[in-house]
Order: sequence, then structure tokens, then C-alpha cells
Amino acid sequence: MMMLLPSWYALGALLVMSVSASVGMRRTPFGFRHTECVVEVPNGATVDEDPEGYGLRITHTNGSFWQHETPRVCMEAAAAERAARQAKAAAGDPSCNATPCSCDTLPCNNWIDNAGSMNVKRFIGGMSSTYVVPGTPLRTTSGQTLFYFIGAENTDGTPRSGNPPPSGRAILQPVLTFDPSNWCKGYTTGWCFSSWYCCPQNVATHSPYIQNVEPGDQFLGLFNLSADGTMFETVSINVATGQKTTLKCPRQSRNFNWADVTQEVYAMENCDDFAEGPMEFRNVRLWDTNWQDMNPAWLLTSNKPCKGVIAQNGTTFTVSHSSDLSKSL
Repeated sequence: MMMLLPSWYALGALLVMSVSASVGMRRTPFGFRHTECVVEVPNGATVDEDPEGYGLRITHTNGSFWQHETPRVCMEAAAAERAARQAKAAAGDPSCNATPCSCDTLPCNNWIDNAGSMNVKRFIGGMSSTYVVPGTPLRTTSGQTLFYFIGAENTDGTPRSGNPPPSGRAILQPVLTFDPSNWCKGYTTGWCFSSWYCCPQNVATHSPYIQNVEPGDQFLGLFNLSADGTMFETVSINVATGQKTTLKCPRQSRNFNWADVTQEVYAMENCDDFAEGPMEFRNVRLWDTNWQDMNPAWLLTSNKPCKGVIAQNGTTFTVSHSSDLSKSL
């Protein structure tokens, strides 16, 4: 099979190198990551660890592929994060190895609202929800980032933890983003939508962004295991227009056992940095690797800054915070 490196990818690589030198770190729906460790792939592409080398193989829908060598900084950052987590555990600090794990005060750079469920007997084959985009934050000049997503992880039995073999911890996420100073920059609303797979070879990958998302728009976000049980596809679809952004990744013997519905935020300093009005995840569905429905019990965070809460009403989850410039907590 011929390796194809389109001219626009070569230009993109140069831009990434230039940006990384000046910016360094990026906010992602899987934490802070080095700019060189975040890669946008073509719509519908398959992301896999490169079988012939060290890094990723990105296969286009037409069968051509290109190889992305994992920068050394990505491996070093992953090793440092692992060491820090192990040191905290050894010192008796559970940190994010306990549930729920999220911010209790502002400023916040972490998960802040979460509904989570662990199941070690029936593994997750897919999940879906209709996202209803909330109102734009009253304050849009603080450089804040908001991520909303449903997701699934394979862990070592402790939520949001571990590095289970054979392919390491991963997460599948259709993600609604508010980030007008970064990824949604230059667009009128500051909202955009993409599908994420993190982190093969310690690289966060995502499909192209659907831009100019408006408050009130509805998106179907889902991920699903293929009929032969070997491939996951993460899909984000504008319900009104049908516009779709997707990526695929091999299962690689991973057993996804942790599901969540989450708001994750960065540079969140004030109540008016939150979205105006509620964010709704409607008709949240979960099914196992035999495509049988799962009806898990959910653990919900509560009493978060700015009267923050995630509430469940049947299969709908609603995230809300108050907006008041006079308040920071």
C-alpha cells in the first residue's frame, strides 16, 4: 500500500511545529497536552498504532495512509504524568483515582460536572446521546475552554485510572467545545464539535471540527463497535443538516468498562465563564459488546461552584451553573 502525504498535511505539520514552539501546551478533553501531541486527522480516517514503526498510522477512507511519528515530548510527558500519579498514590493522596474526581472551587482546569458508571462484567460496545447546545457564556473574554462529552474508557478497575494491557488506557469522545480563543477562533459563535480518540502512542487525535455551531443546535454524538468486534467509530452529526465528522480506531482487545457524561473546563475563573442556561444530554443510551442495552446506575457530582450540578431525569442528563459576575464560587 502506498503511503500518501498530501500537500495540505505537509503545510499542517509546519504550522503545528511553529505553533508548538510558541504555545507549548494545549487544552484537550483529556487534560493538558503538548501541542505536538494533538493531531487532527481527516474525516472518517482510521487511527492505529503503526505496525511497522513507532507512532501512528492514519488511514484515509480511500485506503491510502500516512505515518505520524510520536514526538519524544509526548512519551516523556506521559512518563512524567504516570510517575506523578504513582507518587501521589504512594503518599496516600487518592487524587483522581477516587470518584467523583472534579473541581470543587474556582479557578478550575479539570472535570467539574460528571455522571459516571463502572461495569467490570459487561463491557461497553457503544454509547449515544443527543446534545443540545447551551447558551453562549456571558463573559467570552477570559480565554476559557468548555468541553462537553459522553465517553468511555478502559481502566484497571479504578475509574479514570490505570494503564491496562495490551494497548494502554484510551477514551472515545464526541465533544462539544466552546473555545473562541483557540480551536473555534475566527468563527462567530465560539462553539464547535468534533470526535476524539485519546491517546494512542500518547497522542490525542480528533476529526475535523464542525464550526459555527449555534446555541440550541442538536448534535447526535455516539461511538459504536463494528459488527466483527474489531473497530470502534466515534461519530458527531448535526441533526438538522446531517453534517458529520468521524474517526475510527481498532479495539485492540480493550475492554471499555467506565462510561461518563461530563463537563470539563479550563481557565474557568468566574461564574459568567460558564455556559448560559443548561446543557442537555438527551436520550443517553449505553450498550455492551453484544449490542444489548445496558442500564447502569450513575454516580453524579453535586455542589459544584456557581451552584453547579449535573441532574438525571430518566435518560436525560442536564448540566447547569448560575451566571453572576459578582460571584466566583
